[in-house]
Amino acid sequence: MTILPQTSPRQRIATLAYQPDEACRWMCSINGPHELVVPQPRELAFRHEGIAFGNSSLGTIEYATRVNIKIDDLVHSYSISLPMDGEQHIEHAQREFVSNSRVGTIISPQQPLHLDIKDNCRKKLVRLSREAVHRRLGQLLGRQITTPVVFDPQMPLEGSLNDWWKTVTHFQELLNAEGCMCDLPEVWNSFESSLITCLLYAQPHNHSEELLGRQQARPSYLDALDAMMRDSLDHPFTLEDLEKASGISRERLYHDFHEFFDTTPIAYFRNLRFEWVKNRLEKASPRESVSSIAMDCGFLQLGRFSKDYQKRFQERPSQVLGRQRHSQENHH
Repeated sequence: MTILPQTSPRQRIATLAYQPDEACRWMCSINGPHELVVPQPRELAFRHEGIAFGNSSLGTIEYATRVNIKIDDLVHSYSISLPMDGEQHIEHAQREFVSNSRVGTIISPQQPLHLDIKDNCRKKLVRLSREAVHRRLGQLLGRQITTPVVFDPQMPLEGSLNDWWKTVTHFQELLNAEGCMCDLPEVWNSFESSLITCLLYAQPHNHSEELLGRQQARPSYLDALDAMMRDSLDHPFTLEDLEKASGISRERLYHDFHEFFDTTPIAYFRNLRFEWVKNRLEKASPRESVSSIAMDCGFLQLGRFSKDYQKRFQERPSQVLGRQRHSQENHH
């Protein structure tokens, strides 16, 4: 994997392999554990190119010969592909379908699946982290996701899914450009969140019914409050502020937040702040410290913040920062 300039958080993906074990090791590191069988190993010319950024990677992949891939559990990733040329056959739970330029496929964690990729198949490949998908769905549902999100693996390019792939292409063009606006974490976080949100609404999964039901039944003022909170996470909102902004009584606020988010208004805002500070710690620059990030995110009592953070995420904020430092040292 080659690295872009030190000032860019983007990592350029570029590899070429002629040995099956090399190709398999590479893709295991990108997407997750799987088995690769190559009937004609001398014809293998595996190529993967693209950009990795944050919780995602976008690129293209080809093997140049027929290969068979067996997956039991990708564990940490969602692997989404769409052939530009050729086709791949998918077998999943007594069901088979063909993936080609009009039908993509998505492989979820804990979803056993078999792919037969033809020799002339070259495809777009999107990788999204399990953590990012679960976090975004949790935000949309207003609760923690405890059961894995498992998508229907077949993705016909119709309606909103066609638009989703157009968005992927647009993001990939942006990421490949020099001086990309996506190098600003706030910009990429917004793009990535949009990409995941659109996928959660466009592609059926085991939480779709709850997601669509909540969205249709939820009062519009809650969406407006949610947007206001997300835009002002460093602001010390009080319950009185939320009452005034929404024009809703305190009793109604409590009722609706419990009904649709299963928590109180202030606890909901605090949850958003913790997700924000966690994201900041995971992407911290060498000049930032736990205290500076915590205070930027509105946590002024640092001792209490550290205890609450550890209770919530089962690790100290300093551990997250240390892991980020170690990752940066390895990359540079």
